[in-house]
Amino acid sequence: MDEQESRAAILDSLAMLRDAIGCDFSAVGLKEASSHLLRWPMASGHTSERIESIAEKPGRGFSATVMKVGRAMTLSMNELVYLRQLQEYPVFLAENLRAAYAVPLGGSIAPSGVLLIGDRKKRIYRTEERRLVASTADRITARLTELSSARSV
Repeated sequence: MDEQESRAAILDSLAMLRDAIGCDFSAVGLKEASSHLLRWPMASGHTSERIESIAEKPGRGFSATVMKVGRAMTLSMNELVYLRQLQEYPVFLAENLRAAYAVPLGGSIAPSGVLLIGDRKKRIYRTEERRLVASTADRITARLTELSSARSV
């Protein structure tokens, strides 16, 4: 499978996840090997093209939380404002998100990215919705693994 097909399959998974959960936004953030910046190359439901230019520094935002800990995490705008951490999550600002749920991609030992879903209104994600996000994250991780192994051949 070539890079375009893999990218299209991941974008389809993001769109299907949005439809299944009824959320406003879904995206994949990937850590660059050379700079360790977390970038957002694929998104569904985005309202701004700024998402593609966002780069989170190592040790900040999702790199410091979901990827470092290697576990799923729920975030809310109110919580980030209260903790004075909103500026560390530029995706929240660019997409005007009020609630989000993020899952590490690439395994819990050394995550290589993040699957993020979000809403532009307050929301609590139910257990079955979190399970669906986790299963989608597994499928996307498999696609990314196929893609990276095809590149190294």
